[in-house]
Amino acid sequence: MLGFLLFDANGLSKHIGLPGLLRSDSMSHAITRKSSGWGPMSLSAYDLSAGLFVRGLTNLKMQLTKAEAHVAATGGGEGELLGAQLASEGPVRDLSSPVPTDLHGYTLAAQIHWAAQGAELAIARLLGAPQTPAPNDAKSFAELYQRLDATIVYLREIAPSDLEAGLARTVVIEHRGVSMSPSGSQFLVAYAIPHFYYHLSTAYGILRNQGVPLTMGDFLGNWAMN
Repeated sequence: MLGFLLFDANGLSKHIGLPGLLRSDSMSHAITRKSSGWGPMSLSAYDLSAGLFVRGLTNLKMQLTKAEAHVAATGGGEGELLGAQLASEGPVRDLSSPVPTDLHGYTLAAQIHWAAQGAELAIARLLGAPQTPAPNDAKSFAELYQRLDATIVYLREIAPSDLEAGLARTVVIEHRGVSMSPSGSQFLVAYAIPHFYYHLSTAYGILRNQGVPLTMGDFLGNWAMN
């Protein structure tokens, strides 16, 4: 069974299967580390949504700063890197459109845009707030930094209590003539988080493919923060 090997405060290990880990009673005891003095750590709706998005976007911004330094050091072109794709087969319809279509062929700039925009739209759905996608028109490092910073500020200002209520809210999604109505928690776990990491991972893959010297540490960031 897919799961995780967890350690209690005495250093004893216990395997928890994925279904068990997703239960709140197991999740609340899932992060314990004796050597640093960590105790049981409960994860809130904010931690698993806005907080997770802030962390991912902060790490993405750091990767982008390394990419900018790489371009300067190698004499490459900013536009060339930001226009790079992980895969180029097949047509990609209108990347300037606010609605994503063929995501696998999106440029680096588009992947970064949709990582930030997807996080904002996901939170808006959980809050029951109006959703207005921003245009996918960033063409420079400076514009992408500005977009990431604005999204991080927005996410940090969300009231955690509002997101707790959002997990029980019915989220209505209309997509290509199909209507879906999952709960907020189902939407977050099954769509919003995977969608977010799709864009983060693809952006990282494009950067590595273009020669930017990144490692897994750049993707994970400072995960051992107290």
